[in-house]
Formats: sequence, structure tokens, C-alpha cells
Amino acid sequence: MLAPRSRDMRSFRLLLLVSAFGGAIFAPPAALAQRFFIAPEIGFYIPTEKLVEIANGAVGELEAGPSFGLRLGVGLGRRVAVSLGGAYVPTTFAVQPNGGAVTERDARLFTGAGQVVVFLIPPTSPLSLFLNGGVGVVSRGGVAFTDDADATNVSGVFGGGASIRLGGLTLTAGADAYSYSAKFEGTSAVESEITQLDINLKMGLGLPFGGAAAGGMAGRR
Repeated sequence: MLAPRSRDMRSFRLLLLVSAFGGAIFAPPAALAQRFFIAPEIGFYIPTEKLVEIANGAVGELEAGPSFGLRLGVGLGRRVAVSLGGAYVPTTFAVQPNGGAVTERDARLFTGAGQVVVFLIPPTSPLSLFLNGGVGVVSRGGVAFTDDADATNVSGVFGGGASIRLGGLTLTAGADAYSYSAKFEGTSAVESEITQLDINLKMGLGLPFGGAAAGGMAGRR
């Protein structure tokens, strides 16, 4: 049986250990806070495949359009980060009925993605290179789309890019590829599933927050 003084010392040490562990979880150190970033992005979204409604023989194609997005993330180390991002794409949907004239209708896309970023050259360098990959969603809307088409599709996302340090900011340019299957059902209840590959070219300006300059996606170490 432990003496009262020995038990008190062991309890005190255990309390210090628990307090330190709890503090590390609920009060992240400044070094971690400095690796958070926000990056407004602009770009150009390019669908590469046609959408086909086989019920009436019409062929439809989303046209390329500008993209406006925002990305949030945190660096997990010198060469790894995670990011969440989304973009809005105003565009048009060109429809050509079987043997008819082409008409254009307003359409819009919303994309979102959660990705892991791996730096081939760390962002603490003046010029860095990275690869990224994860899971995303592509959602279609506007008068061009009705209940006959699935509104949202889950997508794989992969890409890469480069970034340049500009003092406390980071200028990034890259491309993301969204690969997914879109399903459509016409009036005759005949379902069509088309594999899609959309490319989003983008450029963004990374702004660190929660501390000193983060050097883009991962802080100095």
C-alpha cells in the first residue's frame, strides 16, 4: 500500500500529465495556428464530355465558364496539408434536339472537394510544387436541368500545381480534374449514365491567419 505522501506525488504528476495533454488538444500551440490558410481563387472550368439524354435523341453539352472559389486548409507538416474548397461556375448548356437547331440555356455548377496535398518541394521554398487528391462533389442547377437529371454526383478529384512565395502571401496556380458518372433519365424512363471528366484551371492567393505568415499551406518548421 502506497504511503499518503507517495500517493499525493503520483496524483500530482498524473494531474500535470492530463492537464498538458488536454491543453495540447483544446489550446493548439501558436506553431499549429500559424499553418492555417484561406485562399480566394478564380479560374476556368472546362467540361470535356457531352451529356446525352437518349430519351428524345437530344445531345447536350455544358460549355466552359469562369469559376469563383474559396479554399481553406491547414498544414500538417513540412510536406503535407489538407484542404477544403468549393467553387461556383456560371455557364450555359447547349442543347441540340435530334435534327434541330442548337439552343442555349442558363446553367450553373457548384463544386466542392476535400483533398490531401503532398508537396514535392516544401512551401517554405520560394517556389514549391505539389500534388493533390481526394473526394469531391459536382452539383448542377439552373433552367437547363430538371428532375430528369441527378442534381449532385460524387467525384474523385486529383491534380497538382505550383506556388510562389510573395512575402507573407502565396500565389498558387494549378488544375483539378473531377472524374465522375452522371446519370440521366428521360421521359421514356430509359436511364443513361455518362462518364464525365471536368478540368478546373485555377489561381489563388493564400492568406495565412491565426498567427504569423504560414508560408502557404504549411508553416515554417
